[in-house]
Amino acid sequence: MSKKVTIPIEKYECLRGHLQEAIEIFNSLGMVGSLVNHNEASNRIPKETKTQKINKYKDLIGSGKRVKKPNHLKK
Repeated sequence: MSKKVTIPIEKYECLRGHLQEAIEIFNSLGMVGSLVNHNEASNRIPKETKTQKINKYKDLIGSGKRVKKPNHLKK
């Protein structure tokens, strides 16, 4: 259920002015549209492949840090 709120035209124009100023600031910094996507792309860790996972568990088992293989790696 949506609610509608009415605001006076003076407040609307004031808010619109502030929005335009903020957009100009972002445009001058070159951050329009790419700010969120750039940060997400740089923080991604590449997915571990199956062979990398198996080798990691082999190393853990060999070093004694892990006692047994997980069920999905047992034959």
